Amino acid sequence: MATDHKSSNVLSELPDSSPIENELPTYRAISPRAVLSVLCGILALFSLAHPFFYLFAVLAVVLGFTADWNIQRYPDILTGRGLAQTGAALGLVFGLSIFTVSSVQGFIRTRNAEGFARYYAEVYKTGGLADVLWLGIPPGQRKDMSAEEVLTKLQTTKKKDAAVYDMKLGPLRNLKKRLDSSKDQEIHFLKLEHEGRDGLTRVALALYEVHGPETKDFPAKEEYALAYLKGTTDGGKGYEWWVDDLAYPYKPETAAIPDKPVDDGHGHAH
Repeated sequence: MATDHKSSNVLSELPDSSPIENELPTYRAISPRAVLSVLCGILALFSLAHPFFYLFAVLAVVLGFTADWNIQRYPDILTGRGLAQTGAALGLVFGLSIFTVSSVQGFIRTRNAEGFARYYAEVYKTGGLADVLWLGIPPGQRKDMSAEEVLTKLQTTKKKDAAVYDMKLGPLRNLKKRLDSSKDQEIHFLKLEHEGRDGLTRVALALYEVHGPETKDFPAKEEYALAYLKGTTDGGKGYEWWVDDLAYPYKPETAAIPDKPVDDGHGHAH
């Protein structure tokens, strides 16, 4: 009887499953959000090339944090916390770093354009028409030409196509004529109305205030002018600018940087 009682106790304590079954781990799926977070974090690197990819930096952070939260909530079902945290980290690092770099570059570029705009006003006031025209030549060509050579070249153009010459130089000559009419005539740079891009070239619209005593040719005491600035990089040291066009007289906030059709690489704009 005693033996039977002990046997029954031993049998009752035997596990219901085999040791092999107990050693098998429970299957957990890798969180799809964690995987997507890493992919978006990698794509966020391309923010250097285009601001559109900032979206992937935001997605990497959002997907990473939500995936990590879900994995902690359902640890028996989901895995991949390392991936989720990596994706969120990539989004934060690339997104914030590139945003900071772009912001600093934009600030420096704006200050650089404003500096050139002020210099242009100074040349307009103190220099000759040839000096003003010289600043309308792209830097790559300007370094090989003097101001007098630029003026001579334009005068040659006048003989061939007077209409183009007058259309291009009419506003410049009129503004110069007003500033030279009296020592009390002044020109001051006010601000950059707009900034943008024309292909690989940076564009800035510089607004000027022109004021002075009334004259027969210029009865308005106050007028405005707008210089259409273009700039290109000079080997990573900054931007070199030139005045591509000038509007005078000008009504503030009426100009815009024209949209340039995007070339698809085969000569077709769309």
